[in-house]
Amino acid sequence: MQPTVNLFIGSGGKHDEKAARIYLYTLFKNTKRKINITWLSPETMGEGWNRSSWGTPFTCYRYAIPHLMNFKGRALYTDVDMINFRDIGALFDTDLECKPFGMVWDELQDNGTRGRELGYPRGFWCDSVLLIDCERAKDFVDPIDKIKTWKGISYKWEVMRKLGSPHKEKTYKLVKELDPRWNSFDGTDPSAPLQKGEEASRWKGRKQFELDHIWQLHLTALSYQPWHPKYTPHAKATHPRQDLMREWWRLAKIVNSI
Repeated sequence: MQPTVNLFIGSGGKHDEKAARIYLYTLFKNTKRKINITWLSPETMGEGWNRSSWGTPFTCYRYAIPHLMNFKGRALYTDVDMINFRDIGALFDTDLECKPFGMVWDELQDNGTRGRELGYPRGFWCDSVLLIDCERAKDFVDPIDKIKTWKGISYKWEVMRKLGSPHKEKTYKLVKELDPRWNSFDGTDPSAPLQKGEEASRWKGRKQFELDHIWQLHLTALSYQPWHPKYTPHAKATHPRQDLMREWWRLAKIVNSI
């Protein structure tokens, strides 16, 4: 009997409800595995969290997962702004090779203003899909009480520092590199180098996956998300991959009819 998939999903709660319904529909459509879902949102995680440096309402909840699992077993974390196209059990069963974490490498992520101030080069491990060996992760994350009251730079970067990021070559003993099709940023391959002669951007110069080659689609840009969560400060914009948007609206129609 295959083990239960322990899946933790980071969400903005009611603001991401439309995205959550579509994500859940695709998850259960594509697997026969039992999935134990835990929502990580301001509504479910309670009071007392210092979220002042978080990019979303749920950014650092994911690092509480090993504690929530009593530092035992395996857990999978994903953001809510995703569409699943392949059995999530295959991702959950990935051999971590005795490493505490599995993540996709993001070759072009510029790490924001704070990252540039600290001298981080482009490229980082992307924790929006995060496979965790909860026992081995104990050495890299703190108990919930410390994470809740963390001040200054986001706790996310504290974990990345412990892992040796952003220097990819220093992290291979601690991070298993996942197939980028499990975290395709708006249809692109986040791990592919920038095409020669192109300037770094979210889409320009990046390798594109065909829709039927994507295992897990991540709608990363808040302004392009069709449900447009209220916590985003960005105006609505037209997504450059309209094939992805047609698929999202097709699924929305199905989900709304259930």
